[in-house]
Amino acid sequence: MVALTQAQIAAAPMRIGAAAIAGWSTYLLGLARRGGTPFTVAADMTRFCLALTTSAPPAWAHPWPVVAQWPLAKLRDCGDPSATDRETVPTLLLPPQAGTHSCIVDHSPGRSQVEALRAGGLTRLHCLEWAPGSPETDGCSIDEHLAVVHDAVAHLGGRVNLIGDSQGGWLGTIYAALHPEAVHTLTVAGAPIDFHIEQPALATLAQTHTGAAASLVDLWYDAARAAGLQTTDPIGEIERAMTLLAKIHDPDEVTRIEAERRWFAWKQEIPAAFLDWIMRKLFVGNELVEGTLVVQDGPVDLGAIHCPLHLIAGSSDILAAPAQVLALAERVGTAPSSITTTVIDAGHIGLFIGRAALTEVWTPHARLLAAASR
Repeated sequence: MVALTQAQIAAAPMRIGAAAIAGWSTYLLGLARRGGTPFTVAADMTRFCLALTTSAPPAWAHPWPVVAQWPLAKLRDCGDPSATDRETVPTLLLPPQAGTHSCIVDHSPGRSQVEALRAGGLTRLHCLEWAPGSPETDGCSIDEHLAVVHDAVAHLGGRVNLIGDSQGGWLGTIYAALHPEAVHTLTVAGAPIDFHIEQPALATLAQTHTGAAASLVDLWYDAARAAGLQTTDPIGEIERAMTLLAKIHDPDEVTRIEAERRWFAWKQEIPAAFLDWIMRKLFVGNELVEGTLVVQDGPVDLGAIHCPLHLIAGSSDILAAPAQVLALAERVGTAPSSITTTVIDAGHIGLFIGRAALTEVWTPHARLLAAASR
């Protein structure tokens, strides 16, 4: 969920118009090259509509085995047990859980963050898969989610390289602040740490009564999801549809885009108590950087983090602007020489499935982690 800036709202009609022009013009030119007939158009439109309306759930691109399980999550082993030179420190990947499926980190062949990390030499790689909220877990809030991370770290030997994507980034940051001895390195990608930087609407809400502000955010979130809207990137949904239209003649591209859309369209509920905590404590209260956040009966002191820190952001990310991510560097106890920052030309999801991000950022980053973990 995100509060759009005035500039982003103003740019929306232009983005929609440009996407429509590009999609239809590319489709019609391709149709002419194919010598298309009315039957070709009918077949294309049928395939297009089916791809846009499929209700099939998203799935992992590879069958990574489950090695541990809790009501809130599963732990998948994405490593290479046959490798001869394995790291002494394993890596734990925390995917986002903002109403979406964890398989975004292994979206499709050639668009997999897990594959990119393995290509960089991480042979002891594990990933959490968050479960949908249920009556059993509806009362689980931040403490229970942190307990799952702690159990996963213990399962892996008690010390890990922690990589957090989006929501997993601030969750990993909180965990590292509470258990600095358990985190060998911390990587935060596309995760807002300071939620109010470049988000004037959220900053304004913070000045109102906390309960009323959180209720307003909840109302918007619930109404948008009830209407079937993508609360994270509605304009992107239109752009993806037009990209699909332009590529409708290519079965491989259609399969890839369809898998991407299934992930975006999938609605995975968050435990109600956790969602309420996120809204009140982070989106509205911005307590992580205010220094007032208390979890597991103790304060979250970002200054307790002293491990090497790697911050990765997308220059066009509307969910986590670079300033929101890089704000962590100013609040940790890590020496400046042990902090790296990378800002790439990508949007939010592009950070994790974009080809450029995978080859130019994640695989080289994995090489660094692997070398430092042997």
